[in-house]
Amino acid sequence: MVFIASISPKATELFGCPFLTNSMLFALVVALVIILFVQVSLRRVRLVPSGLQNFCEWLFESLYTMLEGVVGHHMIRRTFPLLCTFFVFIATANLSGLLPGVGTLGWGHGHGLFSVEVHDPVVRPANADLNMTLAMTAVFFFFWIYWTLREVGPIGFLKHLFAPKGLMGFKGKPVWLKALTLLLNIFLILIFLLVGGIEVISIASRAITLPLRLYGNIFAGENLLHAMGSMGGFMLNIVISVPFYIMEILVSVLQALVFTLLCAVYIQLSTAHEEGDSH
Repeated sequence: MVFIASISPKATELFGCPFLTNSMLFALVVALVIILFVQVSLRRVRLVPSGLQNFCEWLFESLYTMLEGVVGHHMIRRTFPLLCTFFVFIATANLSGLLPGVGTLGWGHGHGLFSVEVHDPVVRPANADLNMTLAMTAVFFFFWIYWTLREVGPIGFLKHLFAPKGLMGFKGKPVWLKALTLLLNIFLILIFLLVGGIEVISIASRAITLPLRLYGNIFAGENLLHAMGSMGGFMLNIVISVPFYIMEILVSVLQALVFTLLCAVYIQLSTAHEEGDSH
């Protein structure tokens, strides 16, 4: 029997397989839908686009222009496929997660159709599972490390983190001023070493905040819609839920944009060349 589900943060294993959960199944369906949509839209490419081709070109061109302004012209061709994939997949998965029955229908114990004692939802929103957001973050940081080391090199990255800027020279100064300059330079070196350590902590924290931000917003929205849909009768639930569904539609797209832009900003911060460096 099918019931309305109580929301659990844990995805349910399917067929007793720990490597296949209801959220993973939903993610695979979303990925398949995206692939089929793009294939159908671009099956017959015309010089003057229309219909689905026009929508795809508008979406990809808009994303390309926006992301180029963040990562820079020299990095956009390398990074756009991954960043575009993140946005399209996250936005599609989030919006699909708002469909009736996704995350709210399943099997369990209860006394009727509207029981809340459900332990096994049929499908879960992909990004309401922390494993999914962690996996996307792991993929991003793998490429982030590769792009950073390829662009600036290990020594260049260490210099970016710890090398002091603005050190003063000694040429043409009296002895007492050279001694003072040496002390100031030592002080600057210690300051930049401290700042570099803080930056390392900041980079490490990104691997935590990036997946948790997306997961927290989507899982919270799932719980909010469930709560708003359980406050009264059927018609009252619909009236109450409509404004929250509209809000969640905006949040779904916004969170996809935030995740993608944060990834782009992290790439720009680590691959930007200092003024005067060769590209």
